[in-house]
Amino acid sequence: MHADEQMSSRRGREQIQQLADRLIAAANEQGTQAQIEAEIGNIFAYIRSRVDSKNVRETARLKLDGQ
Repeated sequence: MHADEQMSSRRGREQIQQLADRLIAAANEQGTQAQIEAEIGNIFAYIRSRVDSKNVRETARLKLDGQ
């Protein structure tokens, strides 16, 4: 994760929204947004939670490495 995403309170909200919008556009070409949301729930919330999870692990890794 980029430091701005990991360490700031802003947390890349615009980038997450753009990613979710791209996923929705791709989904609509392949099937429907409803199919994806039936599988993973709210797309924005899903992406946000995955990014947050990765950030927590990376922060822990950096602490273990003494950074």
